[in-house]
Amino acid sequence: MSAVLLGALAALGLAMLLCGIRIVRGPSLLDQVLAFDCFVLNVVGAVLVSSMLLGTTLFIDVVLVITLLGFAGTVALAAYVEGTLVD
Repeated sequence: MSAVLLGALAALGLAMLLCGIRIVRGPSLLDQVLAFDCFVLNVVGAVLVSSMLLGTTLFIDVVLVITLLGFAGTVALAAYVEGTLVD
């Protein structure tokens, strides 16, 4: 079981690396916003897999906070791109 979880953690790490590259090199701002959202989801997955590897449920609160911050960041970036961000 731990070999599968380590493989999943490695795959999530690779996905985070690729999302990070897309955030830096994205051809447009919308691509960067989508890559940021994907990066946040990969971080959540990595934290959950790490929690399973360690056999603890202490990271569930961390996952909820990361998810909330990722959602708020995505909404803020989308509002900025659309131009509806209020001063």
